[in-house]
Amino acid sequence: MTASPPNRGDFPPSTALTPAFGAAYIRPFMHHCKKLAAGFVPRIGLSVVFEGLLMMRRAVSRAAMLAGALSWLAAVPVLVRGDEDVRTAPEFVQGLRERGYFDLANDYLERLRQQPDTPADFRATIDYEQGRILLDESSKTGDLVRRKELLELARGKLEAFTKGNPKHELAAEALVQLARLLVERGHLAVLLGEESEDKAEKASKLAEARNSFDQARVAYGAADERLQGEYKTFPPFIPDDDPRKEKRDRTHSAMMDAQLQKAIVDYEQGQTYALASKERTDLMAKALAQFEDLYKRYRTQWSGLTARMWQAKCYEERGDLGPAMGIYNELMDHPDPRLKPLQRHVGYFQIVLLGKRKEYPLAVLGATGWLKAYASAGDHHSKEGLGVRLERAKNLLVQTPEMTNETEKAAYVKQATDDLGEVVRYASPFKSEALSLLKKYKPKAAEKFSEIAKLNYEDAISGADQAIASHEWDRAIALLKQAVRRAETAKDIDKVNLARYTMAFCYYMNKEKAQYYEAAVLTEFLARRYPQGSLSAKASEIGLAALSEAYSTFRDIDRAADLNHMIELATYTAETWPDSEQGDSARMVLGQIHAGSGRYDKAVAAFESVRSNSSKWIEAQSRAGSSHWDQSVSYRRKGKTAEADAEVRKALGVLNAALKTRRDSGAAPSDPALIANVCDIADIHLETGKPAEALALLDPVAKVAIPDGSPIHARLLSDLLRAHVSNNQVDLAIADMNKLEQAGGGTTRTQLYFSLGKLIEKEMDSFKKKGDGAGLNRMKLAYLKFLNALVASKSGQTYESLEWAGENMLTLGNDKQAAEVFDRILKDQALSTGTGANERMLRTRIKLAAALRGLGDYATAETLVDALIKDNPRTIEPKFEKGMILEAKKSWNASFAHWQALALQLNRMRPKPVEYYDAWYHAAVALNKAGKPAEAKQTLGSVMRLSGTVGGPDMKAKYQELLSQIK
Repeated sequence: MTASPPNRGDFPPSTALTPAFGAAYIRPFMHHCKKLAAGFVPRIGLSVVFEGLLMMRRAVSRAAMLAGALSWLAAVPVLVRGDEDVRTAPEFVQGLRERGYFDLANDYLERLRQQPDTPADFRATIDYEQGRILLDESSKTGDLVRRKELLELARGKLEAFTKGNPKHELAAEALVQLARLLVERGHLAVLLGEESEDKAEKASKLAEARNSFDQARVAYGAADERLQGEYKTFPPFIPDDDPRKEKRDRTHSAMMDAQLQKAIVDYEQGQTYALASKERTDLMAKALAQFEDLYKRYRTQWSGLTARMWQAKCYEERGDLGPAMGIYNELMDHPDPRLKPLQRHVGYFQIVLLGKRKEYPLAVLGATGWLKAYASAGDHHSKEGLGVRLERAKNLLVQTPEMTNETEKAAYVKQATDDLGEVVRYASPFKSEALSLLKKYKPKAAEKFSEIAKLNYEDAISGADQAIASHEWDRAIALLKQAVRRAETAKDIDKVNLARYTMAFCYYMNKEKAQYYEAAVLTEFLARRYPQGSLSAKASEIGLAALSEAYSTFRDIDRAADLNHMIELATYTAETWPDSEQGDSARMVLGQIHAGSGRYDKAVAAFESVRSNSSKWIEAQSRAGSSHWDQSVSYRRKGKTAEADAEVRKALGVLNAALKTRRDSGAAPSDPALIANVCDIADIHLETGKPAEALALLDPVAKVAIPDGSPIHARLLSDLLRAHVSNNQVDLAIADMNKLEQAGGGTTRTQLYFSLGKLIEKEMDSFKKKGDGAGLNRMKLAYLKFLNALVASKSGQTYESLEWAGENMLTLGNDKQAAEVFDRILKDQALSTGTGANERMLRTRIKLAAALRGLGDYATAETLVDALIKDNPRTIEPKFEKGMILEAKKSWNASFAHWQALALQLNRMRPKPVEYYDAWYHAAVALNKAGKPAEAKQTLGSVMRLSGTVGGPDMKAKYQELLSQIK
């Protein structure tokens, strides 16, 4: 049996598949998708970002909610609104269905069914749409038990539609879908037969499959007859603006698809008979005649081109390999981008044909390319993906007998057996052949799979328990799949779900990307399909954990769509099991998502909705306090001082209450959660100018906390250092610095100094924004005292510590002492030699030039920078310092020329670095200072028109501030 390509009968039949048509058809759809993205969202709360088509579904992630990951979401624009236009629902559902968001599409339709304002004409089609969705999902799942359930559900929906709406314009299309359902039943029967070890059962399932194909053929014929009748009712020519044209085109598409699928049924039924048998030969000839006829009649349509592919496949089956390859090449070279789904199948057929032509290296190369091309689409475990793996294995193994290089031969066998091992893990038409080859080349692995197929439910579960105990996750999964099959045969759904639940756990523990998502799919199915089941709430927790790790570990995922789907899953979990620990975990997830996206009020509400008797309550309170603080910062940025102060009081109240509860419950001073709680409160005191209060809180904890090099211990010491500096306790701050360096915790000295430098800058900005000149001066003096003490220290000095001290002296305006530190570094042979010395010394020399510039010694600074530019012509930093020196000298014409030349040089880089925008900023400053304000404005305006972001929010703010100053 060979998988059929996707049904694309919804393309307009009256227009040829050409590049021009592609643009004409896709452009309006893209425009429509953009409108959807900008103003449409189903009420289930899903934000789906369109990129031409709706995003591909992946199992979602709860996402361990690391601060960095969630802060990303804050930058993602929310492209939705709550009131949807039901007129867009069909296109929206189609997009979800085509990209695999089956459960979300189904939920959305069910909500529309319940809404009183849903138009009656659309409400009538909901069963039809749900039937198609269930049918599509059944063809994608590898769980045969679930596939059977989905087919039954689809049949119920489609029959309900056809019986309730016999004269509806979609009734004939529903008949086509019912016929397709029969084909899928045939596929399922074949797979179940392949899975069985009993010869009688195999024969029975094969007979069942052929019977399903017979019924499908009749059903497609009936649908075709009805569609032809409907198509003839339309006039030959209909203007584009006539509403009947869309109906006629849709009817024509459905008619062509019914004819195509009827021919494919003959081909696939032929595959169920032995090679060279009369039945197979007759059915292949019958299919070929139909494919040839369809191509002649519809050669510019999707159905015609798909028939062309099957025509080639029939040629291949009867041994006409040359003509078959010619057609495959023709289809692969077709320029229309919408043929990519078809070309995916053609590519697989080409690989098969290359093997038949004994072009084994080319077949291996093609298979490897195919797998690489469709890796992101999750196609490795589709029917075609498994088929490609089998072909690669076969074409590798067939080359090994002639090999003399044993190392190369072993590599070929290993790659092949790895591929075969993947194939035998999934139910597919290729499993039997793959298992046979595996027995030959890796008999122990094959034995595992063949022996497993003989086990009853109890033995399979027992074996899985043993495999889990020894962390043999793959073996456990194989055993649990057998347990599912046995329990399904006995129609014991509780046993089926227990095996599924345990399998999901094994997928999660295997720590592989695809298997994280397998765990998510299985657990979400249990949670949604059997919400009253004893394992369903626990299943959702496993699913969220798996998705969390996938999100945190892998970057090549659809992050916006995954996070939105995660919101939906977490909301469902919290609502379905409100009085459980799993419900509280889901509320925590929602709170962290809202906090990460800047919706602090919603974050607080989610955290505070965690039950007071929950084990997560204290943590939820801590997070609620942090969200109040973040809200205060947001308010203060907007100038809402009163609101900000109110949020600070709330934050301290909640965090102090959480800390008291921790201590009352007996938490040890070294408990990481308690230390984090203390640091959260101390941070607020430090940020609001109360270092004494921060120190009073931190000092007792620091004295008893066990130094373990952990991030939380490093955070405690960092906060303590800031508090000591702010309280003018420099000696203690130096001791804190030494402890931080000794603690390490995976943080390099460079990272430590960098983060501390950022803290200094942040605190200076805070005083500046508040207009607290006295506080700013006190802070500067305290930090300078600390830095001078650090530099004066006779032991433990490193390049990083001295460079950090010098650069922060520059930041604080102490140019003389900064220059002395940089000069000391350059003269110290131990610091100026060794690995990476050139890069380090370049940085130090540039900073020395900046210090000399600050001291007004422009000649020395310029001589130093000119030498650096000569020795490092491709390095940007010396050129930037050169520009700053020209500005300091007030050589405005020379300054403008320099910055303009630098900007033009950076313009060639892709993407443009932020320095490009900074160079134009300084060029505008020079123009304005040179008495050319109009040209300065024009320069800034031109850059801003070409780039709305201007390199980032900070740079954009600089541009806007300069524009406001230019008169």
